[in-house]
Amino acid sequence: MSLGKIILKKKKGVSPVIATILLIALTVTAAAIVYFVVVPLFAQKSELSPLSYGLQSGSSDRVYFEIKNIGGAPATFVNLEAFTVTNTTDTYIAIHVFVGTTEIDFTTPYELAQGNTVKFVIQLSGTLTTSSNYEITLTAADGTITSPAF
Repeated sequence: MSLGKIILKKKKGVSPVIATILLIALTVTAAAIVYFVVVPLFAQKSELSPLSYGLQSGSSDRVYFEIKNIGGAPATFVNLEAFTVTNTTDTYIAIHVFVGTTEIDFTTPYELAQGNTVKFVIQLSGTLTTSSNYEITLTAADGTITSPAF
């Protein structure tokens, strides 16, 4: 008998019990990896749509921005600086934000539920003129939305 055959005869395979445990562990690990990679791809997100916007009538330092969450998850608006109003030369920041007549404190995020609408009235740091075109930009935790020029 050759030396190679003697070495192969003495070598044993993995026990069937150990092999079964290894296969189960490998399957569970693969399933966990697929779950944590694929599931976030299908997670629903908020989607914000501007409904109406513009200069509040009778005011030169307030604009309104009405938004609807048409996505599949709540939208979270970050902080007070989330609102900016810009034209070609100037940028205005929000100093007060109202929903209806109630002022909102933006030190904590504001959440807009799926399918709901909110109308923000934004008091700005300066006055706007009717001869310029403006855009309102709102920054949310999961994206930004900008109104068309008005």
